[in-house]
Amino acid sequence: MQLCDLADEMVPDYLTFLVSGAVEHQAELDKEIAAHLKNKWTVQRLSRIDRAILRIGLFEMENSLEVPKKVAIDEAIEIAGDFGNKDSKSFVNGILSNFVEG
Repeated sequence: MQLCDLADEMVPDYLTFLVSGAVEHQAELDKEIAAHLKNKWTVQRLSRIDRAILRIGLFEMENSLEVPKKVAIDEAIEIAGDFGNKDSKSFVNGILSNFVEG
């Protein structure tokens, strides 16, 4: 089930769940993200958009039973394409895919 398949009245509640969860667990999420960064990159060095997308995507992957991990990754990639820079889609895909694979 994709986020867009949820009933309209559920979307605000689900969005609140994702955003508040990502904010509440930011430190833990950042540690997990940092473990998958290469070439001495840090979470703080990432663009704000990429950081937010990664945090929310990872939180969704770890905490939503309704949304398959692949769907969460696809949604994050789509958002990265809409709001990130030219490299955001492949970057977000690479980082979040590592969590599924590894």
